[in-house]
Amino acid sequence: SAHLLSRYRPRAPIIAVTRCGQTARQAHLYRGIYPVLYTKPANDVWAEDVDLRVNFALEMGKHRHFFKSGDVIIVVTGWRPGPGYTNTMRVVLVP
Repeated sequence: SAHLLSRYRPRAPIIAVTRCGQTARQAHLYRGIYPVLYTKPANDVWAEDVDLRVNFALEMGKHRHFFKSGDVIIVVTGWRPGPGYTNTMRVVLVP
């Protein structure tokens, strides 16, 4: 998903959260993607796991000064694990 988004060359950075080291390394080859390796164990409930990773991305984005509290960001996720299921865009206010 992050690779496809980078084709449109957005002015905003793309933070790609992944558990796979190889995916994180490959993401460095695409324009505007900042991969973040998420090492915590997977949650059994998919929706909760996605929310944990989104919160982790928010923390990393604030730490790297991509955005600050009060900014509005777009979160792109899938409804189930695996490639081809990305179908959700959420507008999130950074806490």
